Amino acid sequence: MKTPLTPQQHAGLFTITATQFVLVFMLSSVAVAVPALGREFGAKAAELGLVESGYIAAVSMLLFPVTRLADMVGRGAVFFSGIALFTVVSLLLPLTTSIDAFIVLRVFQGAGGAMMVTTGLVILAELFPGQGRGRALGISSAGVYLGLSAGPWLGGLITTHLGWRWVFYLCAVPCVACLALALRHLPVRPRLARGQRFDWGGALLMALGMMLLTQGGTHFDTATGKAMLAGALLALAGFVAWEARADAPLLDLRLFAGNRPFAFACAVQFINYAATFGITFLVSLYLQIARGMSAGDAGLVLMAQPLMQAVLSPLSGSLVDRVPPHRIATLGMGAGTLAMALAALLGPEAPLPLVAGVLLLCGAGTASFATANMSVIMGSVAPTHYGVASAMTAAMRTTGMTFCLVVISVALSVALGPAAATAENAPQFMAAMHAVLWGFAALGAGGTVLCLYAPLRRAGQGQAPPAPPND
Repeated sequence: MKTPLTPQQHAGLFTITATQFVLVFMLSSVAVAVPALGREFGAKAAELGLVESGYIAAVSMLLFPVTRLADMVGRGAVFFSGIALFTVVSLLLPLTTSIDAFIVLRVFQGAGGAMMVTTGLVILAELFPGQGRGRALGISSAGVYLGLSAGPWLGGLITTHLGWRWVFYLCAVPCVACLALALRHLPVRPRLARGQRFDWGGALLMALGMMLLTQGGTHFDTATGKAMLAGALLALAGFVAWEARADAPLLDLRLFAGNRPFAFACAVQFINYAATFGITFLVSLYLQIARGMSAGDAGLVLMAQPLMQAVLSPLSGSLVDRVPPHRIATLGMGAGTLAMALAALLGPEAPLPLVAGVLLLCGAGTASFATANMSVIMGSVAPTHYGVASAMTAAMRTTGMTFCLVVISVALSVALGPAAATAENAPQFMAAMHAVLWGFAALGAGGTVLCLYAPLRRAGQGQAPPAPPND
């Protein structure tokens, strides 16, 4: 007989599942709404890329600082503050009157998302310490897939019939419910920990690098944009150098030393998302700009990818227990690479079933890769480092997403300059899209080879190499 859930467990399960949903819903739904808000604001094509990349970049640059902050003041306090920030910004975004203000607020929305994503699953694991933990984590994962699946469709319908602003208004509704439940049932009061130090130098270098990266990609057609990209590389290199010498680093680089499976698996994690994440954004613009589809109709087509991920992810998870995970990850990355190459061949008159087929193939690749590569990463470190390994997985994923969107912004900036992406310059957009997708296919091919031949394949055999000493 199953033990009934306590009110605290009920509240935690709902709030964390709901926040997992809204985080990805804000990506997948806004991707469909981007052309509509771009037309209203008269935004450049490259600025539209910043709408998404600014959100992801904020998550990326705050992932490790927020993890340390949660250790210092309590996960519940950080989680509640993240929901509050995300909710307030979601209500402010529809009130903006310029693309610049909109992008700034999207960065703050991403900051709230970072505070939720770094703490939510850990809180859930603490609320469900026994056999119910797997089921609870599975339910929270369902929230992610529901957000990915519903985002293009609901976002398209809302944008078409109510306007893009209502995407944000309606997204705030579950957030308000989460705030009320968390305040009543979860431990959200700050709990200061003694003896914890914060790595301000590392946090500032990471933030500077990610901000310059996204801004430089958007303004790549200018000398200032190119200088920003150069500054981003210097700041991120400085972050690595700083972390190697810091007394209390945000990222313990010793995890990579002498642990090739972990290092290669993290590299592959970055490559996969850098190569495949942008297909939803590009195909959304392709369907609406080059083919003249409405946001609602485009959203229906875009649903193919997340639905395939939702269907195949449980199967991939069960296969990992029986098949060496590096093989499954290799097949997944290979499928995603093939999808990028096929998407690069799409023309304005391509049959819609072919477009949907490309998205289905990409979704199948992502579903196969994600669980398998996570198994490699977690199997390559000692249990005492599972928290750091989990954070590193998320960091490589979000950094890869950011890199992907920055590349798209650069390509659109070069192809269209200051002009907005419209039906009139659809040929220039198509040329930029094809060039970017061929580049992503080449990157994915390299990652596929790395999956197949890198030492990370040994991590799936249950022989975890020794991890660095735990301070």
